[in-house]
Amino acid sequence: MSKKNSTNPLVIILSLLLLLAIAYIIGTRNAKLPVEQTEQAPALQQDTANAATPSPLLTSAHDPTLADLGVRPDWTSLDLWQETITHDDFVDLLTNVYTVDDTWKRYITIHKDHAIIRTDTRIKDATYRLNFSHELSAASPERNWNAAGDLPPGSQQRPLAGVHIAIDPGHIGGQFAKLEERWFKIGNAQPVMEGNMTLTTAKIIKRQLQILGAKVYLIRKENKPVSLRRPADYRAEAEAKAASLGKTDEASITALQNKFFYRTGEIRERARRVNLAFRPDLVLCLHYNAESWADPANPTLTANNHYHVLLHGALTRSELAHDDERFEMLAKILQRSHDEEKPIGAYIAQGFAQFTGLPAYNYSPMSTRAVKININGVEGLWARNLIANRLYQCPVIFLEPYVMNNQEVFDRVQLGDYEGTKMINGSMRKSIYREYADSVTEALKAYYLDHRIIHEPMEDDDE
Repeated sequence: MSKKNSTNPLVIILSLLLLLAIAYIIGTRNAKLPVEQTEQAPALQQDTANAATPSPLLTSAHDPTLADLGVRPDWTSLDLWQETITHDDFVDLLTNVYTVDDTWKRYITIHKDHAIIRTDTRIKDATYRLNFSHELSAASPERNWNAAGDLPPGSQQRPLAGVHIAIDPGHIGGQFAKLEERWFKIGNAQPVMEGNMTLTTAKIIKRQLQILGAKVYLIRKENKPVSLRRPADYRAEAEAKAASLGKTDEASITALQNKFFYRTGEIRERARRVNLAFRPDLVLCLHYNAESWADPANPTLTANNHYHVLLHGALTRSELAHDDERFEMLAKILQRSHDEEKPIGAYIAQGFAQFTGLPAYNYSPMSTRAVKININGVEGLWARNLIANRLYQCPVIFLEPYVMNNQEVFDRVQLGDYEGTKMINGSMRKSIYREYADSVTEALKAYYLDHRIIHEPMEDDDE
């Protein structure tokens, strides 16, 4: 016969407490821990009062604190250049080259030995401290490119030996020329397509520079986009940007899709590939100019014709407001890109004046988007902030010779490329493509002969 069990109430209570403790521990381990309030996670620590835009995790939302299709920069990557630039050099470049007014003071506070730079304008007090050097260093700053003075000796025959040059034939051309608005046709003449023209010119320049010893990379080798994305792939970004502008009609969205495709996205992809794979010492962005006409459907010819050369700089107030553009400007300043761009640009501007006979184009003295660069009285040299000359992480020379809807230029384009010379308005001239190429090649040859060590072979004692 079994004995009936009796349970002590104290045991029951202790058992229940043990079960509750186990449940609490399991629940705590599975709970989401709060994010620490650190600079490394600024997007997660902001409150709605400081947030100008939705969380960057919502990639389809338009962020007005970034340039179109821009990404949040890693400001710690500037640590490489701490204490490498003096206070005076920094102020000189910032105020005389890279900005057009004093709007920069909203984002950069300069002290005697450092500058405080706003990094994320959505977040109050998100800043980066850049420390200045007490004296100018003779050594080149850390960078992925070589200035002429950093190169080993060249020779009279091969003054560009070992120089890595990337050539960016502007625009796309071909079947995309109309979409990118770089196409016009007058009467029964062949259409003028800037993308086709820049590629023809680029191939000639490449051959000439290779003879002089340069390693040359064509960023675009045919009249097709480098990027694999097409307008339809930018639908979400276009809708978000249109909504931010108060435009929800289909025409506005389509226009933005197209622009993101042929300009913003395409140039960003070109820069990504060049910066990661080729790492050039110099990028040449080839373009031809044009002047506007009243009726887009009926292009007209003009008597105006000119050239100008652009370096990076002249950020406007709206561009400085973009966190990524401000970061990219500072990277250019700290790498001293302008020190190399300025003399190379001057040589090429002189080359255009010599080989084309064209006058220099001048922006208005009151321009809010361009800064005149003065060097030895050279005309036609300006700074502007363009996506191409901003994103390539090395010196960039952006070229704008010839006005495509000038009567003489239009006639020369109709002749195509040819060897030798032909009579053009009473003068024997090379094809417009070879004349352009000669202007650039001869200028670069002269620059490297003048600015790098040139090995002079000793005469043979037996002679």
